[in-house]
Amino acid sequence: MRFQYPLYGTEVLVEAEPEGEGRLLVRMQIPGRMAPVRIGYVTGAKRVWVAESGDSLSIHRTKSAKAACYLLASWARRQPNIAPYFSGREN
Repeated sequence: MRFQYPLYGTEVLVEAEPEGEGRLLVRMQIPGRMAPVRIGYVTGAKRVWVAESGDSLSIHRTKSAKAACYLLASWARRQPNIAPYFSGREN
């Protein structure tokens, strides 16, 4: 699965690929500015999806894989190693 979102004024590309049965590894990148980084996992089918993010395993239920990936991207944007790419201060 591949989704592109405008996230806080920045276009991000989010890709989810199978990792095990029924679980997708989610990576996010900012084309031309940030290489793909792992941001979490989504699990689900049809109308029930779960997004898992961070070491604390924050779990969020959504109605689509697209919504679950968006939640992960929103969470990842606030992480210290990713936030600078949204403020324009990346190294």
